Amino acid sequence: MNSRSSLPRWTMLVLGTLSLVFLSIGVSSPLAAQEGASLTDDGLPPLPQSPIERAQKDGTALSLSLKELTKLALQNNLDIAIQDTNEELSQLKILQSYGSYDPTLRISLGTTSTKSANIRSTETGEDEYQKNNTAQWNFTFTKPVQTGGQIQAQWNSNRSDSNLTQNLFNPRYNSRGSISFTQPLLRNLRIDSTRTQIKIANLDLKTSDSQFKQRVTDTISNIQTQYWNLVLAIQDYNIRRNSVRLAQITLRDNKKKVEVGTMAPIEITDAEANMAQREVDLITAEENILSQQNALRALISNDRNSEIWSQVIVPTDMPDFQEYSIDLSTAIDTALANRPELEQSDISLTKIDVNRRLLENNRKWTLDFTVSYGSNGDAGKFLKAYDSLFGDGFTNWNVGFDLQIPLRNRSMDAQIAQQKIQRQQELMRRKQTEQSIQVDVRNAVQQLETRRKQVATAGASKRLSKERLEGEQKRVEAGLSQNYLVLERQQQLAQAELAEMQAIINYKRAVINLQKAMYTLLEANDFEIAKESSSNIPDLK
Repeated sequence: MNSRSSLPRWTMLVLGTLSLVFLSIGVSSPLAAQEGASLTDDGLPPLPQSPIERAQKDGTALSLSLKELTKLALQNNLDIAIQDTNEELSQLKILQSYGSYDPTLRISLGTTSTKSANIRSTETGEDEYQKNNTAQWNFTFTKPVQTGGQIQAQWNSNRSDSNLTQNLFNPRYNSRGSISFTQPLLRNLRIDSTRTQIKIANLDLKTSDSQFKQRVTDTISNIQTQYWNLVLAIQDYNIRRNSVRLAQITLRDNKKKVEVGTMAPIEITDAEANMAQREVDLITAEENILSQQNALRALISNDRNSEIWSQVIVPTDMPDFQEYSIDLSTAIDTALANRPELEQSDISLTKIDVNRRLLENNRKWTLDFTVSYGSNGDAGKFLKAYDSLFGDGFTNWNVGFDLQIPLRNRSMDAQIAQQKIQRQQELMRRKQTEQSIQVDVRNAVQQLETRRKQVATAGASKRLSKERLEGEQKRVEAGLSQNYLVLERQQQLAQAELAEMQAIINYKRAVINLQKAMYTLLEANDFEIAKESSSNIPDLK
C-alpha cells in the first residue's frame, strides 16, 4: 500500500467529504458541459456524438462501400475528365490526318476580251484590228489515294468569237475532257508524309488511352487509400471515446472510494487530469475525421457546388484482415506485362521507327508512273461541240514515267542518324524503367509481408494490454496496486487497439500499393464507367 493509505481513517473521511463538495460545485467534464445533457443511469456524463452519428441523425449521411465510392469518383473526378478529353483530341487528330485524302472540286469561270492590230496578211477581219471575246467554264476534280498517287478529272469548256474572217466557226465552242492518274513507284510508294501523320496520330491515341488508364489507376489508388484513412479516423475516434468512458468510470469509482474513506482525494485529481487529456485527444480525433472527409470529397469532385460537399461520407466496409498472397516472380512478371510506362515506351519506339521510315523514303529516287486519257470537241454550236467530244473520236492519251535522281542529301542523312541515336536512348530509358518497376514490385511485396507481421504483432499486443488492464483492476480492488496504474493500463489498451487498427489498414494500403505496382487495380473496379467522365463535369458539358 502507498503512504497515503496509512493516514488516520477520520482524516481520510474529512478530506473525502470536502473533495466531494468541491467537485460537486466547481468541477465537471468539459465534453459533458458541452453536450449539456444529464448523467446516464450509471451516473456517468453522456459521451459526445461523433460527426458520423450527427450526420445520420440530421439526414446528411451518405453511406458508401469502397466499390461504390470508387465508381462515384471515376464518374466525377476532374483529373480523369481532363484525361478523357485528351483522348478525344487524339481521335480528332486522326480524323484531321485523313483529311488529306478528301477530294476537291475546282470551278473556274471567266470571260476575256482582247483587241490588237493586224500584223499578218493571213489574219484579216472586217476591221483593221483583231478582236477576240472568250468565255470559259472549267471543272477540275482531284482525289489523292492512299497508295500515294492521285486521280484527276478535268472538264474544260469555252466559247470564243472573233472578227477574223478565216475562222471556220464564229462563234466557236470547244470542250475538253480528260482523266489522269499518277502513282509513285519508289519514293512515297509505301509511306509518305500523310500516311506518317496518320500512323503518328494513331500512336498518340494509344498513348492517350494508356495515360487515361494510368490516371484511372492512380485515382482508384488514391480513393481507396483515402477511404481507409477515413475509416481509421472514425475508428480512432471510437477508440478514444471508449477511452474517455473508461476514464469516467474510474473517476466515478474513485469518488465513491474517497467518499467511504478507502482512497485519498488526490486520486480524484489524477483521474480528472487523465480524463481531461483523453477528452482533448477525442476532440483532435474529431477534427481528423473532418479533415479526412474533405480530402475524400476533393478526390470525388472539385466542384464546390457539388452535393457531396454538403454530405458526410459514412464508410460501410470495415477493416477486417484478409491475407493477400502472391510470389515475387509472378508479381514482377505481371507488372512488366501491364505497366503503362512500358507500353508508352514501346509506342515511342514505334513512332521513332515510323519517322525513320519516312526519312529513308525521302532519300529514294522519285519515279512516278503517269497515265491519262481525254477527248476534244470543236463546233460552231454549243451542243454540237459536246457531240463532237464524245462521237467524233478526237481522243488523246499518254503513258509515261518521270524519274528524279537526288545526287546528294546530307540533310536526310543527318536526320536518319539522329533517329538512330534517339532510338538507342529510348531503349536505354526503357531498360531503366524495367529496373525501376522491379524495384517497386519488390518493395511492395516486402512491405506487404512486413505489414502482415505487424498485424499479428499488434493483435497480440492488444490482447496482452487487455489482460494487463484486467489484472491491474483486480490488484487495485484487492489493495495491491495504485489507481494511476489502472489509468496507464487503460491508455495502453487504447493505444494497442489503435495500433491494431492502424496495422490492419496499413496492410490494406500495402495490398493497394502492390496492385498498383502490378497494374491490376482496374481488374477489381469498374473501368468503362470512367470513359465518359468528362460528360459528368458540369463545366465541360
